[in-house]
Formats: sequence, C-alpha cells, structure tokens
Amino acid sequence: MKRLFLSGILIILSLVPLNAKELRCGVIKFNDTVQPVSAQFVISSIKEFNRGKDVDLILIELNTPGGLLKSTREIVSAIFESEIPVCVYVYPSGSQAASAGFFILMSGNYAAMADGTNAGAAHPVSLMPGFSLNNKDNDKGKGEKQNGNILAEKIVEDTAAFIRSIAEKRGRNVQYAEKAVRESKSYSAKECLKLNLIDYIESDPYILVKKIAKEKLGFDADNVVFITKEYSLRERILSILASPEIAYLLFLAGIIGIFIEIKSPGAIFPGLFGAICLILFFFSTKVLPVSIAGMLFIVLGILLIIMEFKIVSYGFLTLGGLFSMVIGSLMLFKSDLPGFNLSFSSIIFSALLFGIVFAVVIYFIVQSQKEKIHTGKESFMGKKAEAVMDFENGKGKVFFNGEYWDAECDENCNVKKGDKVLITGVEEMILKIKGV
Repeated sequence: MKRLFLSGILIILSLVPLNAKELRCGVIKFNDTVQPVSAQFVISSIKEFNRGKDVDLILIELNTPGGLLKSTREIVSAIFESEIPVCVYVYPSGSQAASAGFFILMSGNYAAMADGTNAGAAHPVSLMPGFSLNNKDNDKGKGEKQNGNILAEKIVEDTAAFIRSIAEKRGRNVQYAEKAVRESKSYSAKECLKLNLIDYIESDPYILVKKIAKEKLGFDADNVVFITKEYSLRERILSILASPEIAYLLFLAGIIGIFIEIKSPGAIFPGLFGAICLILFFFSTKVLPVSIAGMLFIVLGILLIIMEFKIVSYGFLTLGGLFSMVIGSLMLFKSDLPGFNLSFSSIIFSALLFGIVFAVVIYFIVQSQKEKIHTGKESFMGKKAEAVMDFENGKGKVFFNGEYWDAECDENCNVKKGDKVLITGVEEMILKIKGV
C-alpha cells in the first residue's frame, strides 16, 4: 500500500515541471501618437517597473499611427536601457505600428503582433510647410532644389541608420527594416514574421507571455499576473491638449474671450476664460508644430469680422474674415505627420461656427453700447423736469423723478413755475438745465 502511494506521488510530481513558476508581467498600454506626453508615460512606466524589480517581463501593447522622431528616440533609449526584458506587442487586432511606431516595435527584446495588424511606412516626414522629403517633390522647386535635396538626404540617411542600428542590436532583418524607412514599405503581421522583423504572431496576450517565458526566459509559467499601467488623469488631459482639434478650438476661444473682455471691461469671466484657453494653447505648442503665419491669419480673420460692425461693407468684411480664418487654420499646424494636422471639414465647420458665434456676440455688445444709460448721474442726461418756482438769477428748484432738486441755468434764462426744463448735466447734486 505504501509503495502504491509513493508511486502515485512520483507520477504526479513528474507531471509538474520543476521549473514552473508564476510570471509577473508589467503591461504598458500605448494607444496614442508618439509625442512628448506619450513618450514620458512610456519611459516613466519602464523606469518604475525596473525600480520595483517585481516583474519578469514588460509588455508594451502598441497601437500608434506614428509621431515625432525625437520622442521615438527617447522611448527606444528607455527600452534599450531596461534591465527587465521588454516585449513590444502590436495589439489588439486592427492596430498598427506605423511610422515612429515601427522603430518602437523593432527596439523590443522581443517583438510580437496580433493577427490582423500591420507595421512599417516609417519614411521620415518633414515638419516644414511646403517642403517634402520626397526628392521628386523637391525637384519641382528650382531655386531650392539643391539645398532641399541635400537636407532630405541627410534626414533620410540619419533615420535609415537609426533603424539599422536597432535591427542589428536585436538581430532582426536589417534589409527589410531599412526598406520601411527608405521606401515607406508596410508589412502585415505574417509578412513581418516571415521576414524576421518580429518573433511572434499571437492574438492572446496571456498565451504570448507564456510562450516568451518558456522559449526566451527559460521557465514554464503556470500562472501569469498582469500589472497594467495606463494614462493617469493628468496624462489624459495633457494628451487631449496635444490634439490639433482641441488646440485649434482653444486658440479661437482664447482670442474671442480676450476680445469680449476688452470690449466690455469688468465682465471678468470672458477674459479669465480666454486667458486660460490661450495658456493651454501655448502649452500644446510644445507638442504640436504651430505656424506663426497661421495664427496671424486667424487673428486677422477675427479682426475683419469685428470691423464689419464698424464699417458698412455689406458682408464683404465678414466673408474676408471667414476666408482668412480658413486659410490660417490650414496653415496653423505645419506638419504632415499622422495625428498632427486638422481635417478640412473640421476647419470649415469650426470657422463657420465661431464666425456665427462671434458675430452674435459682437452684435449684442454693439447693441448694449447703443442703449441709454439707466443708472447713475449719466442717466439724468436729456430727461425732463418741472420747475416748482420762478427762477431768480438762474437758480431755483425743480421736481424730477419723485424728488425736489436744486437747479441752475443761464442767468438770462426765463424759467417760470410749471415750465418744463431739460437736464443737461449734474454737478455736486445741482442739476444743470435749460428751457424746453
């Protein structure tokens, strides 16, 4: 009996891998454009996992259309410096690691993609308006052809060297990685695996990390614990401010708020609201490449709409103002990078909406300024009063607004009791009058 029991124990133990253990995986959810806010989030999360030393693997769940090369370099450096192995995982299905995201995917210790995802198209895009890094486009400009081509070649060569260094360090296919930069090649998940650009295709994160544990980390994971990091409230707000649409609306709202405060001093709220909007807009310019010319065109458009209420132009100034706003909006963000520009439909809608709102606000301001004053001494001007005595030497008393007032007029005036008089001013509680 004892032998049978011991045999059973040995059989059970033989079925359990001796090197099995729990795998703790730190997950960084990266679903944004590559810019300073998202870069800081990824970098700080990697550093935090490394400080804690309580995870065996860091998994970056990536879905990005691309972004800024400077921020990309910072993220890649953080991944290279991580003591804990990092797996960059394009997830879920339908996601992409385009442009800057391709560099991040290649930089991981392990690279993986869910089925139905794609990566590549990493050709650098110019931040300068009217200038393309495509040599064929630059050939159109005769005066700047040579300088433009030289600059384009330098940027492309530097970016190609960057992807080569990443691919060489991680043992990936250098040739096809470089084609994604030089020729804007984009690859499906299956193509990436076939070309040795990634290590795994797996649509389930749980299965993926168990495979990595067994094949790369050298142990069987009997259980996986995910420790997830996502944007904090602060990072969400900062990321929203990095949106061109939000930055555009903040700029327009800021200009309008400041103008209303100037036209109606003491209103307080419009000026405070406008100042806050402009401060938030100028913060977003640290992330977004903003054109000064575009800003000036928008301001000019608003000024033209204002002038419509001062100069009779039969609507031409308003049309000119809206046209200037549209032109300025098209120029405002001088980048062709994905996620860093405004759609034409958004510009037209915003320009018309703000043009209408602004026109309504200006109309009410002008109407309020035309209304007669109803309080204070100024409200007495032009009102009629009744003399309650004959005036002597230009002095006497009048009845006005339910009260008796001392009044004065020219010494030659001939005001008799019961006469109607017109109030022309108030000095030290004495009404200045003239005969009607």
